Amino acid sequence: MPIIKDISKAKKKIQEITGRFDLSKRKKESKLVQNIIENVKASGDKALIYYTKKFDKVSLKILKIPANQIQNSTKSLGKTLLGAIKKAIKRINDFQKINVPKSWIKKTIAGEKLGYKYVPLDSVGIYIPGGKIPLISTVLMTVIPAKVAGVKRIAVFTPPPVHSGILSACKLLGINEVYQLGGAQAIAAAAFGTESIKPVDKIVGPGNIYVTLAKKNVFGKVGIDGLYGPSEIAIIADKNANPQFLAMDLLSQLEHGSGLESAFMVTNSETLAKETQKKVFKLVKNLPNKKVVLKSWHKNSAIVVVRDLNKAIELINDLAPEHLEIIVQNPASIVSKIRNAGAVFLGEYSCESVGDYIAGPSHCLPTGGSARFSSGLTVMDFMKKISMISFDKKAFLKISKDVAELADSEGLKAHGDAVRIRD
Repeated sequence: MPIIKDISKAKKKIQEITGRFDLSKRKKESKLVQNIIENVKASGDKALIYYTKKFDKVSLKILKIPANQIQNSTKSLGKTLLGAIKKAIKRINDFQKINVPKSWIKKTIAGEKLGYKYVPLDSVGIYIPGGKIPLISTVLMTVIPAKVAGVKRIAVFTPPPVHSGILSACKLLGINEVYQLGGAQAIAAAAFGTESIKPVDKIVGPGNIYVTLAKKNVFGKVGIDGLYGPSEIAIIADKNANPQFLAMDLLSQLEHGSGLESAFMVTNSETLAKETQKKVFKLVKNLPNKKVVLKSWHKNSAIVVVRDLNKAIELINDLAPEHLEIIVQNPASIVSKIRNAGAVFLGEYSCESVGDYIAGPSHCLPTGGSARFSSGLTVMDFMKKISMISFDKKAFLKISKDVAELADSEGLKAHGDAVRIRD
């Protein structure tokens, strides 16, 4: 991948990166997902067992993991890992508690009382991706905000065979409803329910293209957190940055392994750009999946050299990355101008990995440029705010004629009469 020095070429590359996960182009996958959802709606548990056998190569006898299996799961974990999970739980829990909103109602100009009442959702389904690597951290980053918000029923869905690490995280968080189901069929079961699975009110969590398309499909029947795509990282760096740190951080997001991950760096130092690129090619040799990492590096990544960092800020705001590291002499001067990013990491020791596992904010973040209009997962994703409106007669009479006038202007007679009848 050549280093880019031309701004127009950099902007074109940004368009390629943000468009790399265009769901509208996935016609074949969309049709398959639609069929799976319809079959689960029609056949329930039977369809779930069929698709699990077909896609996961596992013959299920039961869908829900027994409570004793969850309770015994921590026995296989080492003390060091168990300690790290417990520390992460405490930090994430403490951070999310700060974000819990309080209901309020205040007396306003006309004498009426207006406000918001915040209430937790009744139930949520949380999807945890499966595969060879257990995403323990994703359990923590999704379940903890839901628990802090006060959600009574939290159901976890994850493909079989379910790793003991995932079950251990569920145990430590007090989650007993865990289904060994993955893919579009799991999303369908969570949204519509089956003989043995009650439907939920909202589905959150990342997944592959089939999971994402299924979430898009069921939205409206249930709520969703967002449509997450492949992971991405961006870095703004000046001449003082350590090229080895930069290279490793860029690789840390490319190693997720779909081949669609993205790494994007902008600097005002051509020397740093060249040194970082050299380090990338050196360090990637140590990664077990270096072929797919290099595929993402060559296809979906870039290092851009600009004259000044104000141009870097402009490019980053266009990119709206999932993760943004700012590794410059004065990070505060840059972050004040950043409008679009899922999470920002300030300084060379605030590497993205810290945010992925233990810092506190959820690592479930908007991708593909959607940080322009959305945010990372928080307690608010598991709550609703209900408008509270209270007028006594005195306050009502101060605004009644205005209400009737507006209703009449829209031709809605009953609306106006509902006010006039109280005059």
